[in-house]
Amino acid sequence: MNNNIKVSILLGVMCFLLTIGIYIQIKTVKNSGTEVAKTNTENELRDNVLLMKEKYEKQYKILESKEKELSYLISNASTNDSISSELSEELEKVNAEIGLTTLRGEGIIITLEDGDSSNSLSSLDSVVHDSDLISVVNELCTAGAEAISINGERIVSTTPITCIGNVIKINDEKIGTPFEICAIGSKERLNGAMTMPGRYLDYRSKQGIKVSIKKSDSVIVSRYNGILKFEYAK
Repeated sequence: MNNNIKVSILLGVMCFLLTIGIYIQIKTVKNSGTEVAKTNTENELRDNVLLMKEKYEKQYKILESKEKELSYLISNASTNDSISSELSEELEKVNAEIGLTTLRGEGIIITLEDGDSSNSLSSLDSVVHDSDLISVVNELCTAGAEAISINGERIVSTTPITCIGNVIKINDEKIGTPFEICAIGSKERLNGAMTMPGRYLDYRSKQGIKVSIKKSDSVIVSRYNGILKFEYAK
């Protein structure tokens, strides 16, 4: 009996110790897993930080390179003669297109004068009106004229042509007959368009005004001397 009690006590102590050992082992494994997970998280964050830093440094180097390139272009633009020459040529071209430069080239010269009223059905038919000049300018533009002037007054996009009494105002300057219209462009094309039967000048010459058209290899169209003003264009 005593031996049985001793065996039971011994088994109980062994079970108790085994239970404590198992508990300690489970706790250790659990803590170890937590530390491993924590370590993995920290490593992942560290890798992300390093990756972001690498990207930042790469972008910063690109930015530095672009800033140096921009600085070089700015400094070079102020000293590079070729760039200045290109800008000068472009400005000259624009000035020519809007009428701020005197031009020379082939084209035609049209002269309009008042005719003899006795040969006209009406005295007004033999007189050159502002509407005549406007019609001739429009036909020249349609035919490809690159520059036009009337009695030295350059025709630009804002040029008004109006009649005041016995004179006509162009660019606010009063001019009278005869009216010399100079147009630069293909002389053959311009001449063909303006002398074509049934066109405006053919019609008006039959009504009584005097019309003269000649081709030239050296037509001069003066620059616009006024101030270009735009009220609505921005």
